[in-house]
Amino acid sequence: MSKPSPAFDLITMGRSSIDLYANDVGAPFVDIKSFAAYVGGSPTNIAVGAQRLGLKTAVLTAVGEDPVADFILKFLNAEGVETQFIPRKLGTRTSAVVLGIEPPDKFPLVYYRDNCADNQLAIDDVLKTPVGSCRVFEFSGTGLSTTLNNPDAPVKSRFHNA
Repeated sequence: MSKPSPAFDLITMGRSSIDLYANDVGAPFVDIKSFAAYVGGSPTNIAVGAQRLGLKTAVLTAVGEDPVADFILKFLNAEGVETQFIPRKLGTRTSAVVLGIEPPDKFPLVYYRDNCADNQLAIDDVLKTPVGSCRVFEFSGTGLSTTLNNPDAPVKSRFHNA
């Protein structure tokens, strides 16, 4: 008897954010006049790229109750990435990053991650996601950065029980 196909080829876990890139390429950060908005976060971008290549993908992250979350979810849904494993965490904010572009080797960036939702993932969020039945589960180190001392940390708890 053949093994059932996994629900997803790839599930990624980690940061999701709005990335505001300077439109004024080459301008010093203090002289930037405008920015363009994109969805960011390495795991989120990996899921989008894999979906565009024809894989079935989902993202495990969290967002706040804010318009930035709406922006991210709208983008992911339009790309065909599964968003059902992205809880909204009350009392938190969706992450933001502001980036300058000063080629050839200077790309200043500022992270806005105070009280960010994606660092509030809990084991219950992981257990609602079919990470055990996907072909590939990819997670970023950012998710570990504030949760290693937390007994409810998703990755730590997941590996501890493996």
